[in-house]
This record gives sequence, structure tokens and C-alpha cells, in this order.
Amino acid sequence: MSYLARLKRGLASALFGFGGLLAQASAQEPAQLAIIIDDIGYQRATAEALIALPYPISFAILPVAPHSQALAQRAWLRGRDVLLHIPMATINHAPLDPGGIDEQLPATQIHHRLNQHFDAFPQAEGMNNHMGSLLTSQDLPMQAVMLTLAERDKYFVDSKTSAQSVAYDKARSQGVMTAERDVFLDNDPSTGAIKRQLHKAIALAQRQGFAIAIGHPYPQTLAVLRQELALLDKSVELVPLYRLLRQLSHNQSQGRHIQPVNWRVKTPWQQGLAR
Repeated sequence: MSYLARLKRGLASALFGFGGLLAQASAQEPAQLAIIIDDIGYQRATAEALIALPYPISFAILPVAPHSQALAQRAWLRGRDVLLHIPMATINHAPLDPGGIDEQLPATQIHHRLNQHFDAFPQAEGMNNHMGSLLTSQDLPMQAVMLTLAERDKYFVDSKTSAQSVAYDKARSQGVMTAERDVFLDNDPSTGAIKRQLHKAIALAQRQGFAIAIGHPYPQTLAVLRQELALLDKSVELVPLYRLLRQLSHNQSQGRHIQPVNWRVKTPWQQGLAR
């Protein structure tokens, strides 16, 4: 074998080995799990305890509630991600919390109302829906929502309270960073059930590379997160929501979007609990 041939083979071997190391390093990157706590604004004591946990949990603030402003500021000062939790119309026409959006609201009023809420909460980098099984399934209202978010460079997380939701597609069409909720932690607010749901979220993150879980400011949820997150396996990293959305957006732009697997925890519409 000539010197040149040996040199080429050596270089190829070295490059192959280097590529293998890169692949190994990539394979060892932990899966990402983001946890959102919804309905922040009423339960002050439990919300403050959740904010005080030493983990990058994200907090979804109801725009009009007694403690919303104080809790948003407390979360922001702790370095936590803050988003708005906007009430939206449901298929069973449940009463909306103040500041919500129903299916009769014109696009101009949706735009105005969302701008008011974001002006009132400068800490918020995006929003998700509170209830919304009706509104998120309707094209025109969700188009108005996404146009407003695009103008303000905000993200949208679909809480996925309806199988017919168009929110994700509408967000993508307007260039809005977006993702869908994977697991509700505390539809059953018992400690054992919350723990099982958290473990399902962790397993899903390990399986598809990421997961988004949503919980609420219940004492049982606080207790489970305090105990279980301290024991989180190194194969899964708890991350701020915005960081996960940025990574997913980058993957999509590079054509590497990870398709969610079919295995999922039942959503409220599947359980007859349309929100």
C-alpha cells in the first residue's frame, strides 16, 4: 500500500472515530422535560411554595385574579419562565374567568384584549389556553390569537383540551413558536396519581426526546414535585419552557422535528372532562 493510500485510510479512520464520538456525545444528551403550573393567581401560598422550589418550573398566570401580578413578579424575580394563561371558551359553555376570549369576540377585540394582558404582564414571554375546548378548535379566533402573538414575538403552548384543536397549525403558519401539552399531572389530584403521571411524563421525554407536562397549584402537586424532582434521573433534564420551545423551533427549522409518539396520557376531552 502506498504512503498516500495509507494516509487516506488513516484520515478516514480518524474521521470515522471522531464522528462516532460526536454521535456518542449526542446520544448521551439528556431528554428535556418542561413543567408548567397553570391557574396561577388565586392560590397564593401553594403558588409561592412552587415558585420557591429550586427547579426551573414555568408558571402560567391568569390575567385577572387577585394575586396574579404579585405571583408573576415573584416568579420572574426567581428566574422562572412566566406565561399568560388565557381563559378561552369551552364546548359546554362554562363561565369564563375575567379577561377571557369567547367565540363571539371579533378579531379586533381579541387583538386588543391580548395586547392589554401582555402590557399588564411584561414578564410573560408567551401564553397557553385555560380551558378552550371550543375556541382552540375554531379557525378564525385562533388565527387572530396567533397574529397578535406573532406581532409581539410571543409563543403559544396548546394545553390540548380538544382533539380538534387547530392551535398548533395556526401558530406554525404565523411563525409563532409553539408546542403541545403531553401530560396533565393532576387531573386526579391524589398524590399517587400525580406521581404516576409525572413518571409517565419522564418516560415520554426519554422516548421522544422531550415532553411538556402541566400541573396546578395543589398541595399534592407541590409535595410530589418537591420529592420526585430531587430524584430525577440524569437521562432527563428539567428545563425552562422557553428553552425547550427554542430547541423544538430550531429542530423544525433544520428539518429535524421529532414527531410525538402515539402513546399519551388521556386528555380531558377523552375523559369526558372538556375544558
